[in-house]
Amino acid sequence: MGTVFYFIVSVVFALLYSFLFGITDLLFINVLLWALMLVLGLLTAFVLFAFVFFAVGYSIRSVNPHRMRRHDFVNSILKIAFNLLNVKLVVTGKEHIPKRGERFIFVCNHQENYDIMAIKPVLKDHPLNFIAKKDVFSWPVLGHWIKVLGNVPIAREADRSAAESIVKGIRLYQEGIPMAIFPEGKRTFGNAMTEFKPGAFKLAMKPKANILIGTIYDFSKVFKGWPIIRQKIYLHFHPLLTYETYQSMNSIELSQYVKQIIQEKLDDYEKTVKT
Repeated sequence: MGTVFYFIVSVVFALLYSFLFGITDLLFINVLLWALMLVLGLLTAFVLFAFVFFAVGYSIRSVNPHRMRRHDFVNSILKIAFNLLNVKLVVTGKEHIPKRGERFIFVCNHQENYDIMAIKPVLKDHPLNFIAKKDVFSWPVLGHWIKVLGNVPIAREADRSAAESIVKGIRLYQEGIPMAIFPEGKRTFGNAMTEFKPGAFKLAMKPKANILIGTIYDFSKVFKGWPIIRQKIYLHFHPLLTYETYQSMNSIELSQYVKQIIQEKLDDYEKTVKT
């Protein structure tokens, strides 16, 4: 809905520009001018939405992960931004997403910084927060939003501060907030995964949480050929992994088990998408 509104605003600005530049007909000779007006309209709408995003974000001071309206607002903006990348997101396994109000821990392979831009709006019924690397919290504008939504920063090193971040994530989960983490701990920039960090699964094991597993494919190709070539990327949700299913495993066994589930889906994509 937010994307449709964005393009309506863009067209309105395009018409205003056409009026200002004296373009009052639709003759073929003015096609290029109309195209220019549309581009100006898109840019103006983008600047307007960026300003609103900036103004609203910095008007919010308190961190409250329970406030769904903040998540709804951010999900709408992220959806608009991602659609502007001229990307088609193919989502499968939506039936496995828990219903609104149900708690879970989301884990997924990690390719790029913008993975969250695609994933979070799909899980729009949940105030999903991520345990994310500390660097993103210092980004201009976006970093402020990342903080006020209730996301948790984590250091790259497996030290005491990283353990404290997991503990904070567990507390948020116990308060009713679904949490997400990328077990690889870093971007892979492609479909080949790196080793999973077993410690990441403490986020689910300690509170005996169910785990929603996601697999992303070709996310690293979003900007390949942009904006002329439209890329197709994939997101799959696996059946919910209940605590009863993995309670006898230790963190190393669980990390290997989840990684194998994701790898099998990546292999499946490799066979089906490339043909």
